[in-house]
Amino acid sequence: MKKIVKLFVVIVFLMTFAAQVSAKQTLEEATDSITCILNNAKKGDAEAQNEVGRWYYIGRHFKQNYKEATKWWAMSAKQGNAKAIGNLSICYLRGQGVKSDSVMASKLMLKAIEKGNKKLLEQNIELAKEGDLFADMLLFQCYKNGIGVSKNQDKAITYLTAASEKNSVQAQRELAMIYLNDHKYPKASVWFKKASEKGDVLSTFYYGKMLLEGLGMKINKKEGANYILLAADKGFPQAMYYLGNCYMNGNGLIKNSEQAVKWYKRAAGVGISKAQWELAQCFRNGVGTSVNYNQAMLWYSEAVAHGYAGTFKKLLSDSIPSSPFSDYLHGMKAYYNHDFEEALKDFKKVQKAKISDGKIMTAAILANNLYAKKNFKKAVKILKETSESNPQALYLLAGLYEIGKGVPTDMNLAVEAMTKAAELDYGPAICSLADMYYEGRGVEKNYEKAVNLYQTALELGALTENAAMRYSSCYENGWGNLVPDKEKSDEIIKSGGKNYVANLLKLI
Repeated sequence: MKKIVKLFVVIVFLMTFAAQVSAKQTLEEATDSITCILNNAKKGDAEAQNEVGRWYYIGRHFKQNYKEATKWWAMSAKQGNAKAIGNLSICYLRGQGVKSDSVMASKLMLKAIEKGNKKLLEQNIELAKEGDLFADMLLFQCYKNGIGVSKNQDKAITYLTAASEKNSVQAQRELAMIYLNDHKYPKASVWFKKASEKGDVLSTFYYGKMLLEGLGMKINKKEGANYILLAADKGFPQAMYYLGNCYMNGNGLIKNSEQAVKWYKRAAGVGISKAQWELAQCFRNGVGTSVNYNQAMLWYSEAVAHGYAGTFKKLLSDSIPSSPFSDYLHGMKAYYNHDFEEALKDFKKVQKAKISDGKIMTAAILANNLYAKKNFKKAVKILKETSESNPQALYLLAGLYEIGKGVPTDMNLAVEAMTKAAELDYGPAICSLADMYYEGRGVEKNYEKAVNLYQTALELGALTENAAMRYSSCYENGWGNLVPDKEKSDEIIKSGGKNYVANLLKLI
């Protein structure tokens, strides 16, 4: 919520204790009363804590101290005291004793009102009449969700409209979404456009989508695609996927399947399942990219893990039951089960269809120590034949150069092959090359290069478990010119190591 600069009227609604000082009390009685309340506060009495907070806030009995006030109110609020929660919300709104935070202020106010702080609600109603933006947004939430009042969509929209007219981007976006969901497209388009003009990415995307589809306005595919492009350039995931569709179908843009694949990759990397499916289709059919069954399998596995299991089963049974890709999947299932002879039969069928993935997996089996008839030299020969056009072949070849199997050990050639594979957006190669820079293995240690590669892998949705741990450590220690960030470090750990291929192969 937009930070409000104008002063907010101080709201401190407190119940006075029976023992509170009255005009007729003696000085000794008054002192005893203050001491009693303070002692009760220290013992954990929520009402007493709220009262002591008030004393510090207004400078009564103690020197005014906002930090002390918020400390006592926080203790009382933790126990659910509605008055203390409301008082604390004011401190967050005004930055008194705590760092100013309008989002926290709103959260606390809504909680206080929900717990029965009616005066806080009434005060905001009065402030809204005076044109206060914060109050408009707060009351919108109250009437939308029935907090302290009965749910009332019309009143909620009235307050949200008032906030939108005060140029709150959040309010404009929220109002546009309400109108969109209610199929009031002309109104939705007006507010999406206003918010997009202020740089709101979500609104930019939706306004572009409405132009593409002619919702609430005359259809304008070219302008709509330009808005989608703006949102995609700013990293909005859905916009990346839609932009891929625009390029793939020539919808508002010149048809360009290679550009479509580029945007599908970006959207797939951040978890858009539709993009994952489309990207898999592109790799399987060689649309906008070379045919690459390995990549197709990886992206089908991601899509299946995110809701496309039924669609994939139908693809196998209805569209490609006797295709080279089906042979490849059966071969991969046998390979995972270490049934190498059966796998070789399937991969031979893939080779006959002139698909390089069949040769590459044949080489992988020949270079596998678990295979009784392993032949590293033959594996190297096959990989060299396919490495010019296939990143997986380059990746496997790099590994053999590093360990000296089938070829003399040569770290320079290993790094060269791994770099080429990484430049072709092959996730395992990107992570392996990053590890090389992280360790200083075959190259000079360079955390900055490692970090850049780990980030690329993360954006492609290809960060391995080991790579995630190392990237996390870079954030934790501030390596590679990163600012130490424990929260980001923990986030990266959660994002790595996901591989759904084994689950996909269970469907075969």
